[in-house]
Amino acid sequence: MHLRELRCFAFRNHPDTRLELAPGLTVVVGRNGQGKTNLLEAVATLALTRSPRAGSLAECIAWEAPASRVTGWAEGATGPLEVDCRLDRLPGNPERAVRRYSVNGAPRAARAVLGLIPVVLFWPEDLALVKGPPEGRRRLLDIVLSQADPVYAETAVRFRRALEQRNALLRGSGPGGAAAGPLEAWTRALVDHGAPMMAARAALATALRPLVAFALAEAGEPATLELRYRPGLATEAVPPASLADPATAAGALRAALQATTGDERLRGTTVCGPHRDDLILELDGRAARAFASQGQQRSIVLAMKTAEVRVLRQRLGTSPVLLLDDVFSELDPLRQERLSALLAGEGAELQTLLTTAAVDAVPAAVHAGHQLVVERGQVRRIGG
Repeated sequence: MHLRELRCFAFRNHPDTRLELAPGLTVVVGRNGQGKTNLLEAVATLALTRSPRAGSLAECIAWEAPASRVTGWAEGATGPLEVDCRLDRLPGNPERAVRRYSVNGAPRAARAVLGLIPVVLFWPEDLALVKGPPEGRRRLLDIVLSQADPVYAETAVRFRRALEQRNALLRGSGPGGAAAGPLEAWTRALVDHGAPMMAARAALATALRPLVAFALAEAGEPATLELRYRPGLATEAVPPASLADPATAAGALRAALQATTGDERLRGTTVCGPHRDDLILELDGRAARAFASQGQQRSIVLAMKTAEVRVLRQRLGTSPVLLLDDVFSELDPLRQERLSALLAGEGAELQTLLTTAAVDAVPAAVHAGHQLVVERGQVRRIGG
């Protein structure tokens, strides 16, 4: 996959930026607050249909602008591709926005855009994947699955809607409890959409396990990393690997929901389901979040991102675009060297956009890439 051109109109602090992007590595240089990360965010928003940084898409629209637009022209396995995303503030509620997508000039639902320009993101915040809450690890799984399988993205949306309705019913049930009929209807919907999500996550975790372990060994870490899926079932009765079968996942989720009905009525929320899933990371048999050193945590995250690239390549048959936001500043010299080796080796096949506050902050081997300078939302290419 090669994103050859990008246009950002009223996106963050970019009033009207249009730039050509070369294959391979591009280093985007700029002081903090100049707009270099906003370029990566624009690519991610275009590809993933939501911003990885903003709580609301309206935050991506330039201050006091009514709308924003990001367009990407790419060369993919099936030929030229134009993907366009327009964000419009809602009249009377400027803190919210609606999104509209088109592909090669034809309107397209946002979920149908996922996977057309596959991306792998590595932000400084990702360094919390090991010690942070489960939400970040679930998000990693969902980003991979949504890009590799558009059906998964649709299923996830339907699950979230069912979960919201079921929780609303539980919260409003009062002392007498939620009415059995409506609650059972939303329980069925939760199982119908939640079980395929759990099955897909379980299967992906199984696929990622050897890839992450191998990537960590490649990085020179002597410790053994084990990655496994932990379903949000409030029970260990079902082996997690068996949940890769949708029928098994459905039965386990249905049984867990039935067993926790009393607790749900007391707490007013659904206590079992994909929204409670997690990825467990163990280093030499011990919980990585508790025992991994800071350096080991960074190596684990690098390994997870490497595995993410490889599994997307396997499933899509094309290499994703790699977005690296100022990650070298967060790594010690040894791990900088390992990331540089990845970019120079296997990563040479990838289109990579890497931001940095100063070229001197990244290893010399990375300087060979194309370079852009961003200043106050304006972009210029070094050397023309």
